[in-house]
Amino acid sequence: MSASLKNTLQVGDVHITGLSDGSVSFDPRVLFPEESLEIWEPFYDRFPEYFSGQFFQNNLGSFVFSSGGKRVLADSGFGPHGDMLGHPAPGELIADFERNGIGLGSIDTVFLTHLHGDHVGWNLREDLPERPLSFPNARYRVHEADWKHFTTDEMLSDPLRGEATNRSVMPLEAQGVLDLMDGETELAPGVTAFPTPGHTPGHMSLLIASNNERSLLVGDILGSPMQATETDLHYSPDWDGPMGIKARKNILDQAEQTNAIVIGSHLSYPGWGTLIRWEGKRYWKVL
Repeated sequence: MSASLKNTLQVGDVHITGLSDGSVSFDPRVLFPEESLEIWEPFYDRFPEYFSGQFFQNNLGSFVFSSGGKRVLADSGFGPHGDMLGHPAPGELIADFERNGIGLGSIDTVFLTHLHGDHVGWNLREDLPERPLSFPNARYRVHEADWKHFTTDEMLSDPLRGEATNRSVMPLEAQGVLDLMDGETELAPGVTAFPTPGHTPGHMSLLIASNNERSLLVGDILGSPMQATETDLHYSPDWDGPMGIKARKNILDQAEQTNAIVIGSHLSYPGWGTLIRWEGKRYWKVL
């Protein structure tokens, strides 16, 4: 495995570009309501880029996987939709595509790890009058369990979840570009989606395996780099807390056993690193 530019990575024949919709700063107790701010102090020196004072400085990452003539985008950010956790949405993803010379029309597949609002926001271009698809040549792929969960009448009327679903997810079906998955699915050569429920009912991850090299895109199984160490903390966004903890431990064990690079939307930019052991604890370390 090799990294060339700061935000590119090569895993066998699969080329990965880390993109970002920007970052937001917020009180960690929003996500970890049972923990005091002091629990994060040991991580200040290890992840200085992840803290703004005592607050998290959380990356909103997306990734483009290029393999076998295919381009897969994993997650489409929060989008330009007002406030996120009380702060203006940075909405930088489309500009980051331009900075990296990646055409929006070159994306064949938009893979949505799950349907939380900060992962689906640029599915459509609300800044344009007729709201066309941001990625006009792509099929949009999501696990059917998440589709069923987030499109119920109860969820659509939820002010926290329903707005993003109505705005950025429901139109995909109407436009005929939505493909649901129910299990392991190859999206491009060496890039395979597989279910990792817990954070949401249909949360999915990606295995990138090529030429005996491996990486794992874990979506929101890790909502921060600190969760690679503090795996048992109650994480309020998880749909099923115990299942989320189990998924977190399982995928970290898998990554450690196979020496796989761990990639995550909310890990330190550009979003990938390795697992190390130090004084009996497991840590994620940015590459």
